[in-house]
Amino acid sequence: MAGISISGMDSLLETLDFGGSGTASYTVRADTDYAVYVEFGSSRNKAQPFLRPAVEETMRDADSLLGDEITPDSIAEAVAEDIADNAQRIAPVDTGKLERSIEVRER
Repeated sequence: MAGISISGMDSLLETLDFGGSGTASYTVRADTDYAVYVEFGSSRNKAQPFLRPAVEETMRDADSLLGDEITPDSIAEAVAEDIADNAQRIAPVDTGKLERSIEVRER
């Protein structure tokens, strides 16, 4: 599946004052063999993007993700969880397999 990177996250983290650096790394993935065809389309089906819009929505609402204790690790986890939640809501539902396959994994 195609990777997704969030532009601007490094500059956001640089503007915040932290006593240390974060070590958490998260992956948001749709663990089905056809997710890429839903996201980008195929010769037979039009694209029905769900991950890219989920990332865009999360970045628009990034301020609301920040809690009382802001650390690089807490931001990474909150962003990953929000992207997954948005993707599950946006994903087209036929059987529900795609929606259920969207998950966050700490790397």
